[in-house]
Amino acid sequence: MRQLRSRWAILGVLLLISGILTVYMVVDVPAEASLASGEASVRCRDYSEAETIDVTKPLNIAVWNIFKQQLDGWETELSDLSKKNSLILLQEAQSKPQLLSYIEREGWHSNQAYAFAINGEIAGVMTLSEVKPSKVCAYTKVEPYLRLPKSALYSAFSLSDGNTLSVINLHSINFTFGVEEYREQLQSLVDAVSDISGSLIIAGDFNTWSDERLNVVKKELDELGLKEAQYSSDDRLTVFGHPLDHFFYRDLELNVSLSKKTTASDHAFIEASLTFLSQ
Repeated sequence: MRQLRSRWAILGVLLLISGILTVYMVVDVPAEASLASGEASVRCRDYSEAETIDVTKPLNIAVWNIFKQQLDGWETELSDLSKKNSLILLQEAQSKPQLLSYIEREGWHSNQAYAFAINGEIAGVMTLSEVKPSKVCAYTKVEPYLRLPKSALYSAFSLSDGNTLSVINLHSINFTFGVEEYREQLQSLVDAVSDISGSLIIAGDFNTWSDERLNVVKKELDELGLKEAQYSSDDRLTVFGHPLDHFFYRDLELNVSLSKKTTASDHAFIEASLTFLSQ
């Protein structure tokens, strides 16, 4: 039995080394956080012709880890979500031709964080919006062992009442020993919006597969005054009994939220409808 365990341990180390070598030889990892863009190393972008979100209407948002568009039916599912939502936060999006064609055809404004690229196809969180934001910024955090970055996008949207809606689309790092690197990634985002007042949404795949990670999320986001959505139906993917995907909000009234399974990804999607509070 001891020899068998030793062999498995050696195999695990070899697989880890193989994975790291693959990252360095095959995967393009930017030296710093940047947006997926024709411009080199652009971390933030300001839009001079930003459009406004009408605060008199409900704000409908979908959140979905799209699993790199690997499963059949993802485009149909995304199309259905597009009919009901004006903001869609995608995790594990890859800039493959079919997704890029869909975005152009449907007229979405899109921004993507450049986490890494394989064969020229960029991977990272992607935010789709009906209106053009006033500002976007990319954030990345490298996985301690696999050395592949996870990403986040901050988007600021102008509101018709003169205020701003801040939205963070997050894919948290997964494989860590302890929670220090996990906390550091979340803390960098908390610091980015700590001085920003008004409506705020932080949602995505938090990879909260342990009590320790959940506690980090609750502590950090409680300090921002965020509430967590509760779901009328809850099909969120769970690992070790913990849901991985979450939706947090502030200075908005939650009308309804739900999570529904789909065969087009290993993750269920989240949908939430919110109302802006009177200022």
